[in-house]
Amino acid sequence: MHDWDNIRFFLAVAQTGSVSAAAEKLGVNQSTASRRINNFEKEINVRLFERLSTGYLLTSEGKELQQRAIRMEEETFAIERDVMGKNIELKGPIRLTTSLVMIDYLLMPILKAFRETHPGIEILLDLSDSNYNISQREADVALRVTPAPAPENLIGRELGSVGFAVYGEKNYLKNYLKSKKNSPLHWIGEDNKNARPNWLYEHTEPIELVMRTNDVLATTTAIRNGFGVGRLPRLIGDSISELTRLKDAPVLPKIPLWLLTHADMRRVSRVKVFNAFLVEKIKKSIK
Repeated sequence: MHDWDNIRFFLAVAQTGSVSAAAEKLGVNQSTASRRINNFEKEINVRLFERLSTGYLLTSEGKELQQRAIRMEEETFAIERDVMGKNIELKGPIRLTTSLVMIDYLLMPILKAFRETHPGIEILLDLSDSNYNISQREADVALRVTPAPAPENLIGRELGSVGFAVYGEKNYLKNYLKSKKNSPLHWIGEDNKNARPNWLYEHTEPIELVMRTNDVLATTTAIRNGFGVGRLPRLIGDSISELTRLKDAPVLPKIPLWLLTHADMRRVSRVKVFNAFLVEKIKKSIK
């Protein structure tokens, strides 16, 4: 009887009198509940229920186990209440993983406002674009710009979409327009197979790939220095006065912005409050 889930399934069937009702109560399908009960009886080598046409009826051994199982359940709930009670107070650390771009151009004022509202909560930043850190419980909350859905062990909420556009430094584009018949447009691509994405060819003028980067901030710096044009999130490009969007550039697809929380942390009070604050402020910021 090392598996508490066996006791949980046993109690649900004992209390409801049927496998189907127990399955509905536990949020599983009927075959799962039936299999768990059958396996439990085989494991302890005791018949706990009589299978009748009207439902499941406890045997004498089942009735004896039910009384012990009820006490086990009460103790389990008491432990849970005690542990969760320690998380009711809005104090302690929250480890947030996100990208440097999000911190620089979106999150820092929001995090500052959150700390002013909840001074007992410490924010720990993990700057990364990988989901491994939250999947492996190395972070509590993640903010990711990604088209992919949330991994199974994470609770995901889509906050909106991040728009993109093609930007260039104003003087660079001014000079390019003067001499574009003799000089190609310099393109700063991403360090992958999509360095010259298909949508780029919608721009009818000649284009030369002059640089690849694997970092959006490096792309931003290159564009600001007149190295060429490149794709940037609009929350970056529109905030820099030296940059302007390339005229007649193709409309680029938006990418969803996800707030991800590990399933084990979703009921912790400080995490719930933190997530609710981010949802409210970010939705207003990226409209």
